[in-house]
Order: sequence, then structure tokens, then C-alpha cells
Amino acid sequence: MKIRTAEELQNKLDDDFAWRRKELTTIFTNIQSSKPLQVNTNIRIGVVMLYAHWEGFIKNAAELYLVYVASKKLNFDELSHNFIAVSLKSRLKQFEETNKNSIHIEIIDFLLGNLSFRAQIPTDDVIKTQSNLNSLILREVLSVIGVDYSQFELKEKFIDTQLLKIRNSVAHGQNPDINEIDFSVLYQEITNLMTVIKNDISNNAALNSYRKKNTA
Repeated sequence: MKIRTAEELQNKLDDDFAWRRKELTTIFTNIQSSKPLQVNTNIRIGVVMLYAHWEGFIKNAAELYLVYVASKKLNFDELSHNFIAVSLKSRLKQFEETNKNSIHIEIIDFLLGNLSFRAQIPTDDVIKTQSNLNSLILREVLSVIGVDYSQFELKEKFIDTQLLKIRNSVAHGQNPDINEIDFSVLYQEITNLMTVIKNDISNNAALNSYRKKNTA
């Protein structure tokens, strides 16, 4: 798959977000209209689905952005530091694992040498959410693609102690104390976070933020 323009990336992000938002809205509406004996069951189902879309969207959106930047076929010296790091990951892993000094020297020569050649940005198996997208993992995912995490720091407690804690409780067969109002807050906050991240990725693409500063 190739994504050649910022508009194409925007469309793919919008499409992915739209179907997820539609499904979550349907779940939210069903909870609100549930009969008393069905409310608790529907809320528990809703929490699992809300988390699934949270993790699924963030992972997919980040991977779409990697594909977009990779499609630009830029040189190392044209890329922002986070994408240089992604491209060099395999070399750095080799540096860490080998005991051969000759390979250490080769990689150091590479890092200190001329970077005006094509970077190979991997797009598969780069974004790892570990089926547990807490604030620490979110920070790492966003650092890979160069999205500013600081704006989400005030939401760390919400992500970790509300969404993740409740989702894990349900996943482990427990019955968390959560009502329609609590779920409504989860629904609004998580869909808002997804929207912010979607817009940040789109803006970064439009502003060429994946490129090295002062590089045309």
C-alpha cells in the first residue's frame, strides 16, 4: 500500500475513524435505551468495544502515517529525528547484539558519515500496542511518528485508571462498578482523544513535520 498525498492520508484516517465512531455511537445509544436488566451487560460489552476501537484506531492511524512518510522516499538527512530512528532501528539492534568490533565500527562510520541516501522506513510490526494501550505505550507510539505527547499528559490518569482498569476488569470476568453516566464519560473522552490524534497526524502531514527542520 502507498499513500502519496496528505489528502489521501486524511481520507484514510477519516474513513477509519468514521466507521469506528459509528459503531461506538450505536453501542452508546443501545446502552441508553437498554432495559434495566440489560444495562449492566451492555455497558460491559461497550467498555470492551470502546477499548478495542481506541487501540485499533491509534495503531492503524500510526501505521498509515508511516506508510505515507515511507512513500515520500526521502533521504536520511531530509527526515526528522524520529523517522531516522525508525529507519536505523535494525542497524542499532545489530550494533547491540553483535560482539564484532568490525561491525561496531561500520555502524559508527555510518552514523557519523554522509546521510544523503535513501532511508528505508519500515511500516510493518513497528507500532506495538501490546494489547494494553496505556499512557506509557501511547507516549512511545506517538514518539515513533513524531506527534507531541505533552498535550495528553493531563489525560494519563483517565487512560490508565479508568479506561484500562475498567476494561481489564471486564476482560478478567469481573463486574466493575460502572453506570451509564460513567460510560458516557468514557465514550466522550476516548472519541475526543482519537479525534485529536487523527487531526495531529493530518496536520503533521500537511505541514511536512516528518521532514528535518529547515529542509524544503
